[in-house]
Amino acid sequence: MARKQKASGVYVRGVVYGGSGYAEDTRGIVLGLARAGIPLQVEPMQYPSDIHGILPEDEREELGRLTREQVDLERSVLFQNFPANDFDLSIWGRHRVGRTMYETDGLPDRWAEYCERMDEVWVASKFNCATFAAGGISPNRLRALPEGVNTKLFRPGAKPFRIPQARGFTFLSIFEWIQRKAPDVLLRAYLSEFKADDDVTLVLKTYGRPDDGVDILPRVAHFVEREMGMKLEDAPPIVIFAPRFIPVEDVPRLYASADAFVLPTRGEGWGRPFMEALACECPVIATAWSGHMDFLHKDIGYLLDYKLAPVPWNSDVELSAGHRCAEPSVEHLRHLMRHVYKQRQEAKRKAERGRVEMVEKWDWDVVTRKYWVPEIQRLLN
Repeated sequence: MARKQKASGVYVRGVVYGGSGYAEDTRGIVLGLARAGIPLQVEPMQYPSDIHGILPEDEREELGRLTREQVDLERSVLFQNFPANDFDLSIWGRHRVGRTMYETDGLPDRWAEYCERMDEVWVASKFNCATFAAGGISPNRLRALPEGVNTKLFRPGAKPFRIPQARGFTFLSIFEWIQRKAPDVLLRAYLSEFKADDDVTLVLKTYGRPDDGVDILPRVAHFVEREMGMKLEDAPPIVIFAPRFIPVEDVPRLYASADAFVLPTRGEGWGRPFMEALACECPVIATAWSGHMDFLHKDIGYLLDYKLAPVPWNSDVELSAGHRCAEPSVEHLRHLMRHVYKQRQEAKRKAERGRVEMVEKWDWDVVTRKYWVPEIQRLLN
């Protein structure tokens, strides 16, 4: 009996499980291509399965099935989704595609070398097309293929979480506690603009590095008392939302619990939480620089002023030494937070327009059909 020939398709190596940006990106790409009928074989890295229990059962089963599929690598696209220095250069396919991103105006040492060993480099944003080209990557290797958002999951109407200490108006921020996410800017603006008796709460869904189980409260208390010279009891309320991992299906409940989402980031490769918030009709305040500017604009969000500045000497990411990033304006953030707090109907209208754009332009099904399927077919034909 003749042995069945393996299909040509896409061999995917990348972080698939967990809550990181790379994992979310890989899952969106893989599930979208699978729905479009592209043959796939998936090799999960870092975590072999959904050990944190965050995925819906249907996604978990579909991803498990794709790890058991096989494609003919010699006739297929080898697709790796990692920080570029993690690309495995010893593996070959019909075409080698590297998917990566970076959040400053430069590239880490040796990233150009790894990227140049790929046939093509698919970044998420036009911002990274420009920064990677400036960093030495051949422009003809570069393509911007955006991320998407599941607008069927991220939508208005989710049951809000009960937030202890929450008052009449809630600002939400979701981030890893690193210098790039600018927790210092957020806390300084919030604590300067609002008083202990204002009807407002700041909710932080955050975790630390390298231990994602570290207690963040001492860091917040240190900033309030040492940097701002305040007593905790004299500050407007700040709530740390735990635990680190929550089921993906419950994430929309976070946005439903908030009146506005705010993240004064110093740089993003894409900026997925901004999309999720808008898909849930939650108003957004974001720094007006880097990857998320491909989809975020003044008609659907509030854009925060910044200046480009050298990455601070004490950055927690040594790979960024010598680069520049955004330094968001604390004073403008104060103004925007106060404005959104007062002009709630205006903010809601912006978010409603944002929801429409997320559905029409940025849903994963739309993004897959418009960007991803044509590029994969181009390489396979």
